[in-house]
Amino acid sequence: MPEVAIAALKEELKTEKGFSSYGAIVEWLKKELQLDVEYATVYALVRYQLGAKLKVPRPKSYKQDDKLVSEFKKNSVSF
Repeated sequence: MPEVAIAALKEELKTEKGFSSYGAIVEWLKKELQLDVEYATVYALVRYQLGAKLKVPRPKSYKQDDKLVSEFKKNSVSF
């Protein structure tokens, strides 16, 4: 991959939006930079060479009450 593409990818990974999957990165490279890069190449580059992680939120139960969670965090003892 060209250095210009790697630099652009680094900047995009730093943004708050980021990417939710490696497939999304492959599509972004194809759309924005007209590069046809394989999934495995993107995975190795992002995960191992750049040391970046995808921005995927942890799952949250729809039953969870935000007010109770906030109270729990305020009253819990941290070590």
